[in-house]
Amino acid sequence: MKDSLEITKEAVVHMVPVMEAEGLEELASLASENGCQSMLEIGTAVARTAVYMAEQGLTVATIERDPDMIRQARKNIAESGKPVTLIEGDALETAVTGPFDLIFIDAAKSQYRRFFERYSPLLSENGIIVTDNMKFHGMVDHPEMTENRHTRGLIRRLREYRRFLEGLEDWTTEFLDDKGDGIAVSRRKR
Repeated sequence: MKDSLEITKEAVVHMVPVMEAEGLEELASLASENGCQSMLEIGTAVARTAVYMAEQGLTVATIERDPDMIRQARKNIAESGKPVTLIEGDALETAVTGPFDLIFIDAAKSQYRRFFERYSPLLSENGIIVTDNMKFHGMVDHPEMTENRHTRGLIRRLREYRRFLEGLEDWTTEFLDDKGDGIAVSRRKR
């Protein structure tokens, strides 16, 4: 059986970006603290996070659109023997039914708001939405760290997403800047 640690090692070798270990541990802690039993992940990559969360006892569905990532994710899920459902397609077009106790957003950074808006209705009553890469390697706070035009655009979109989360009237969001690459935890106000 292949576990999440082995998947992580392979991802590093093949330069596939995966969630930082500290962030992954925080995600598992948040799931446990909030009594989460099911998770929807938007952005599978090689299924490292999906398999890890299934190892923690969650039932996981995960969405991926890249054919190369889908092939590797399918292989990793099969070899892990964990109950992970891989949904193949564009997360902005794919039909998914909920509810989910945890929705994890870790796909195209420029689409974070659209993912939130599309999938938040599938969140269970007391569920949480966790978004990764809110610091984007420190560049959200320090855009001068890059001259790359595309990267600057992503940074701008992440800043806009943060303002969007802060402005939601029916939601509260906690920003865990010191966890992994920065995590946002959103929940409905009660």
